[in-house]
Amino acid sequence: MRLRAQITIDISAEDFVEAAEHQNKLARFVESLKSEYPNAEMIIRERRERRPDSGNVVSGPQRLRPVGVRQTKVG
Repeated sequence: MRLRAQITIDISAEDFVEAAEHQNKLARFVESLKSEYPNAEMIIRERRERRPDSGNVVSGPQRLRPVGVRQTKVG
């Protein structure tokens, strides 16, 4: 049986220096895990805030229009 354990930590950093400090701290933590779990690895991704898009806001319930289904004969 194979298992994958994931730990998610959301971090807010004011700048790249603070982000690097968090990354170093987490890297030390992962290194300590490797004594028990040698395949442990860390992936860090930058997550950007989404801006609200007022163009896609639906003001109220809308009726869906029917969509045709195309059938293709196979064989």
